[in-house]
Amino acid sequence: MNISAGGSTRDIGRPAVVIENISPVGAGCKIRRMIRVVFLLSAAWAIAGCATKSVWQPDDDQADAKERLPRGCFFYFDGAGGGTAQANYAKGVMDGMRAAGYQGASRMMPWETGRGLVADEDASVRYKRQKAVKDAEQIRSYQRMFPSAPVCVLGFSAGTAEVAFALEALDESERVDRVVLLGAAISRDYDMTEALKRVKDKLYIITSTHDRMLKILMPFSGTADRKFDDPGAGLRGFVLPSGASEETRRLYAEKIVTIPYEKEFRKDKDRGLHFDNVKMGFIRDFVAPLLMGR
Repeated sequence: MNISAGGSTRDIGRPAVVIENISPVGAGCKIRRMIRVVFLLSAAWAIAGCATKSVWQPDDDQADAKERLPRGCFFYFDGAGGGTAQANYAKGVMDGMRAAGYQGASRMMPWETGRGLVADEDASVRYKRQKAVKDAEQIRSYQRMFPSAPVCVLGFSAGTAEVAFALEALDESERVDRVVLLGAAISRDYDMTEALKRVKDKLYIITSTHDRMLKILMPFSGTADRKFDDPGAGLRGFVLPSGASEETRRLYAEKIVTIPYEKEFRKDKDRGLHFDNVKMGFIRDFVAPLLMGR
């Protein structure tokens, strides 16, 4: 794999298209809002057609849960429009982990509004942080039950912001082993310092400049942490936040590993598109080994 450490992540400058995060009044504001709503609804309709067709049911993982729980657990944060038993993108994720030989348990972490993609994407940071506190409690409870078992976290799309918020809600002593972010819809300059303090090993972010959802949708929808001038970290990775301290620089260099899209991914029919991140083959061959520390 063509892997670069966090210290080598480069700043690509501001995107060519910038949507101002302001609240102008008058007809111009209304027109922009109407365009945005139409675009997001169109995107939601398109996603319904191209996302994972079969839905993962939480009960699917319960048959041997008692055997798996002491071996470890990975916590999955789904994308906007998913995260429920009725609609999620988790089928390929869960099947891929098992196909890779993962022996631990799995949990899909609820944070979505249950009102669909647009509502999830538009949900405030305050709402998302409130959900993250509850998700962090689930991680904490598992660690208390099985203090020596490995804990890993996987985030997809808007769920990557929820991963950061949940890690921040943990105490520094409640660290997880590894984190993987896919199709990251969190802003590229989001300050990951506090989140990284809760990671023992590495935080991997798999990026793709072919991801049209991030390229096209982000200027209209805003990132999951509600920035409208940022294409999201999923295109090229994180950059240091403005005024980064020495501690932040050290943590980014030591903890963040950026994995750009490469031709090897194509063997699993991965073209670098947004939902290719959660295909079973890609999870099995490229994501599961990272989570398992192989």
